[in-house]
Amino acid sequence: MDLCQLGAPADPGFRLDLEGRARFLHEGFTVAVQARRATPEDVHDYYEHEYDPDEVVMEGTVTLCGVDVATVGAFANERDADSVREALERILAGVVDDVRSVVAQLGVRVQESNRKHRAKQM
Repeated sequence: MDLCQLGAPADPGFRLDLEGRARFLHEGFTVAVQARRATPEDVHDYYEHEYDPDEVVMEGTVTLCGVDVATVGAFANERDADSVREALERILAGVVDDVRSVVAQLGVRVQESNRKHRAKQM
């Protein structure tokens, strides 16, 4: 997957700002990514393995019209570039899939609402 980071130098990797944030354009959607150090509670709550101080939690969110439509998270080992890149790729693909699903569900609801409204007018 090619990474298209917004507001960063064009290179094969990616960079986080000082707060652990970055934005990516993926399949037409802007994905805001936030990374932070994983806590022992994070590891315990989501995975059944021992806490590693090199782990980070990464979350990607797509916001449309001021509403967070989808958020996907993943763990990565900050000392392993492949682990971080794979987590980022899973986040970008997963959050865009979730956004498309939510938009499709909303489209169906709008159509149903329109049908009901038209039926009442007749």
